[in-house]
Amino acid sequence: MMSKKTIEGKIERTLESLDGMQRATPQPWFFTRVKARLQREERSVWESIGSFLSKPAVAMAGLGLILILNLFVLFKQDNLHEATNVANQPVQLSDSESILASNSSFDYENVQP
Repeated sequence: MMSKKTIEGKIERTLESLDGMQRATPQPWFFTRVKARLQREERSVWESIGSFLSKPAVAMAGLGLILILNLFVLFKQDNLHEATNVANQPVQLSDSESILASNSSFDYENVQP
């Protein structure tokens, strides 16, 4: 446990750090611009869209739609994966077909040093 002297020392250092502080002042034009914005009656398109999207009902509906779309894509991929597993059954190839099915494109006969 910290001693009372240690705690008092930390308090003193904290209070001393506040000695040189000054009050924050905005730029001279700040209040004029705020008053002009508040008195303006027309709203821009972006302000209208922002206020509409920030309503809780719209936000929840949007999140619900995104969740439903994610679930749809997830289940669609699962069904597609099952369908490809059935379609990718191993196929027996004869010797002549296996030579054609080789995936090597290296020409062994015409190797140049």
